[in-house]
Amino acid sequence: MLFITDVQSFIIPVILISAGLLYVERKRGAALILSAVIILTVNDFLSHHILKELFARPRPCHVLELLKGIAHCTQSFSFPSNHASNIFTLATLASLCHKNTALLAFMVALMVSFSRVYLGLHYPTDIIGGAICGIGMGFLGHKLYQRLQKVLIR
Repeated sequence: MLFITDVQSFIIPVILISAGLLYVERKRGAALILSAVIILTVNDFLSHHILKELFARPRPCHVLELLKGIAHCTQSFSFPSNHASNIFTLATLASLCHKNTALLAFMVALMVSFSRVYLGLHYPTDIIGGAICGIGMGFLGHKLYQRLQKVLIR
């Protein structure tokens, strides 16, 4: 679960997928990558700097003594889960742009989200809130992708 929850575990796969997209789809791939970067930046800012501060919910690893030491418990608040929000943003964007990736993308999103609860870093409602936020942002990212695609493919 520590491997699944660690963002660094996804660096090489993301680089390989991005390179493959650019090689195979060129301009469409560039539009997708650019959309993903922009929407993830907006989503991360919204989740971390606005929503977490607004709700100010302590993490379970701060409240429940038996969870201390299982995983690194950051000092940020718990609701919504940034991991869930970001991974569901990517899963939604990927599945809207490439329908055949939906099952894999959402399976990865569910595994990452489950790892956050399993490790005591989030409550299930943090994951649900993050997933809802992420899915909404994924739809916005798809709108951005469609506009960027028109600009880049001219």
